This record gives sequence, C-alpha cells and structure tokens, in this order.
Amino acid sequence: MGWNTWNKFGCNISEKLIIDTINALNSSGLAELGYRYINIDDCWQSSRHPNGTIIPDPIAFPHGIKPLADYAHSKGLKFGLYSDAGYYTCEKRPGSLGYEEIDAKTYAEWGVDYLKYDNCYNNDTKGMESIVRYTKMRDALQKTGRNIFYSLCSWGKDNVSMWGNNIGNSWRTTRDIKDTYRSMTKNIDINDRWYQYAGPGGWNDPDMLEVGNYGMSLDEYRAHFGLWAITKAPLLIGCDVTKMDEDTKEILTNPEVIAINQDSLGIQARKIKYTKMYLPDDYEYILTPMEVEVADCNGKMEQKWYINEDGSIRNNNESLCLEIPPFSKHNVQLRTNSCHIGDKNEWGESKNQEWTYDKINKKIISKLFPNRCLHLHSLDYLTVHTARCQNIEKQIWEYDEINHTIKSNGKCLTMYMNEEAKEVWAGKISNGSYVALFFNRGTFINEIEVTWKEIGINTTKAQVRDLWERKDLGIFKYGYKSRLFTHSSLLLKITPIEPLISTRTILILLTLSLTIIIYILSKRFNKSYIKIDNNSNKLNQVKIVEQAEDKSIN
Repeated sequence: MGWNTWNKFGCNISEKLIIDTINALNSSGLAELGYRYINIDDCWQSSRHPNGTIIPDPIAFPHGIKPLADYAHSKGLKFGLYSDAGYYTCEKRPGSLGYEEIDAKTYAEWGVDYLKYDNCYNNDTKGMESIVRYTKMRDALQKTGRNIFYSLCSWGKDNVSMWGNNIGNSWRTTRDIKDTYRSMTKNIDINDRWYQYAGPGGWNDPDMLEVGNYGMSLDEYRAHFGLWAITKAPLLIGCDVTKMDEDTKEILTNPEVIAINQDSLGIQARKIKYTKMYLPDDYEYILTPMEVEVADCNGKMEQKWYINEDGSIRNNNESLCLEIPPFSKHNVQLRTNSCHIGDKNEWGESKNQEWTYDKINKKIISKLFPNRCLHLHSLDYLTVHTARCQNIEKQIWEYDEINHTIKSNGKCLTMYMNEEAKEVWAGKISNGSYVALFFNRGTFINEIEVTWKEIGINTTKAQVRDLWERKDLGIFKYGYKSRLFTHSSLLLKITPIEPLISTRTILILLTLSLTIIIYILSKRFNKSYIKIDNNSNKLNQVKIVEQAEDKSIN
C-alpha cells in the first residue's frame, strides 16, 4: 500500500511534490491506514556518470534522491523508485539493463525500499527474455543486503504470473491502466485469469489505482477500489493526495475494505459468476456497440457473419459491422457498431470498418491500418483486437461462407452486450468468513444474486455485512440478492453460521439412541440373540425369540 507519481503527474514531478505528498499521507491519516510507500515513477533520472552511476534530474531533484528517502523514513514511511529492464525507461531516461549491480547498490545506499522495474526498450536483447533480465536485477538487489520490495512491470508478458513469485514480490498482469471505466474493467478481467498464482509473498498486479483522478463516476471508483481490494492487488494511490475531495478520501480510507485487502490468508478473490447478455432472438433494430471476442461455437445469431464486397464484416442482420473503435489504439478490443461504410465524415473515413480477407493465408487485414491483422490477445486467447501482421496461429481465421462463421483457434467470433454483464466475485478470508462483490456492468438496474453454495459456504445460514456502509444487514438463508444501479457494486463480508448441533453430532446421537433401544428390548425378553457375519463385520440377521415364562414348572 502506498502512493505513486505516474497516474496523476507523469513526468511532471519534483522534490517539492514528493515532500508535500509525504506530509499529506501523514496528515490525512492515509499512512496510519497502511499507505506507507511513497514511490517515484519514471522521469527522475537524467543521465549516467562516466563511472556508470545513475544521476537524478538536477532540475526536478536539486538535492538528489537520498534526502527524500531520508525524509520519508523520518516520517515513518518507505521510499520507492522506478527503473527499467531495458536500455531506456519508457520515457527514454537511462534504463538499468547492463547496470543492474551498480544501480542496485546505488538504490540501497540511498535507502530505497521499493523498486518498480519496467520493460521498455529491450527489443534487441536477443537471448535475454524478460525472465532473464528480471532475474539479473533480483540477484543484484539481494546482493546489496537491503530488503527492497521488487515489483515486476512486464505488462503480463511471457506468462509472468507463472514465474514472477520466484523472482519478485508483485508482477504486473496487464498493460497500463487508464482513468476510464473500460480500462479498469479490462485490467481486472485479465488479472482474474491468473488468480491461482497469487498468495502471501507474491501478488498479481493489475496496475495502480485511478481513484480520485475524475475520469470515472463515484460508483465506478468504488467498484474499482473494491475489486482491487478483494483480489489482493497492491493498493497504490495514483491521485493528488494533497487535494483529495471527500468522496475520494471516503473510498481510500474505508478500514473494513482495506482489511480485506490486507487479510492474512492472502487469497485472491475471483469471478465466480458472470452473465453476458447475448443477442435476443429479435434484435433487428439493435444498433448499440457490442463487444467482440471468440467463444465456443453455438450456432446462434451472435456468431453469424459474412464478409461483404464493400470490405465490411457484418453480422447477419446487416446493420452491425465489425470495427476498430474510433480514436483507439491498436490493442483495444474490437466491437460491432452500426454500419457507416463510405461515410467520409466518420473516423478514418469509415475505413475502421473495412477489412480485407486473405483467403490463402487466412488473415483478416485492416484497411485503416494495412499492416495490422485481426489478432487473438496474447494473454487470454479470447479478446479480439488488431496487431502487426505475422505468420502466427493467433492471426489465422477460417471463414465458412455456408455456415456464416469466422473461427480462430477452434472458437467462433462472437459479439455480446458487455454492458449488460452481471458479476459476482468471491473469496475466502480469515476466521472462516468470505468476501463477495456484486458488480453490475450493465446500463440498466440489474438484480444480482448468489447462493452460499456457489461461494463455497456449506451452511444454510450466514451473517451478511455491507463493508462500504459498515453495517450488518442480517442473517440470510441459502444466499443473498440485491438490485444495483449501472456500474455500481456491493461489497459484502459473509460469515457462515454453524448450526447449534452439527450433522456429525446428530448422527452420533442417533446411533447412541438406537443402541439404547436395542439394549432395552433385549432386556425385556428372556432370550434374544443377534447373529453377526464375522467375515463381513455387518449385521447379517437379527432374530429375537420370545419364550413365555411358565411359572408352574418347578
């Protein structure tokens, strides 16, 4: 937990900003709640000394870095810096590739407690995959003898979640977050795919918090913080904490939500229920944008396509065309939208909806970006976007003109109304309790429900507490449901209530009662016997023979 310069300030950083933020973390109560790391991201470096030592920007940091680290420590905080596993940082400042040991030694001497290690400008490092470059810096940090939290920022490349725990303390699973609802939800969706690799000592990182930067609504920010908290993501504030409004402060300082993030079990909550709203049977006039991905082929209308002579790829009702979203970058998920082929007033003169199908190489090529091909995302093999055309499996698409399907990797191109999705995220926390987050990703009010069994609770009853409101909602049987507004969420702590007498105890009592009854019956008669099959140890036959007592016989 802590604060980072990048999301709000980018390269506009200075010594004064860091000092003011250190003071604000303490005066606002954030530090007391656990936000103890104050981290400077890119742009603090300027050059290297002839001996290789890194030199801080003399204008932004005229007194250097060490005095800032010392000041942070004097206020009870920890201090973090940024570097890169390439020749340059992402902002073209000196990187650490080839300087790992000298940089690690410098950081230790300055009193650095945290290192964010990025992944830019390494394209010509043949034979030095990210795992090799990140391992070199880990070894260099360990050699210093100083305990430095090591945050790998490889953007989820090379399946970092599968090996990150052997090298660092956290690892980025996604590209950089932006202060938009779309970016936030995309990052947490990708992060969820790697839930099984997180745990105490090593954490999946969907990037820093955007809460308080005013690009999302209050409900969206609350969902953002809640999702990061329950998935045990690092909570690094990315806004100007010297100018927080009350809504931002209320979200960032909720002690019960923070406690879920810091729970000792360290289990990353995951998405356990997800409802996508596909096309209804009668969708002739639906023209709203719809997300596109690949899914198991089902023969339904959301998977019916044909490639038209005008270059468009249309769903079978002809009104929806596959497009690159306007003003977007190449890695943005594709969607369908109302067709506007030939309209020069549209973005890219409508070429964002025009494609060429290469039947020989089975590629779908953008006419807006002729070197970009339809591509399955490297992280999930489900999301569809564009990427530089290559001879790889993720860009092979089979167009079936008879069945009107477009397939890749055995799955069918599918459109769905992501705005109507309803989700439940859940995970176990300490003391036998569970946390659950209801999330309405729709554009309308939706009712969301979950059963205790779906969460993993085996009891009939459970105590439910609203963590945002910090109040108990009562005891509920079998499950819980709630109606939520668009893009809003509900964060619950659920504590199973064990029955006064457990099932095991009931069985023991029944067995004991039966034994007593048999004993009483046996005493009632003069003669009784129970024949046991000694080979099987099971009751073979029970026969009770009653003989009347003849009092007349001496």
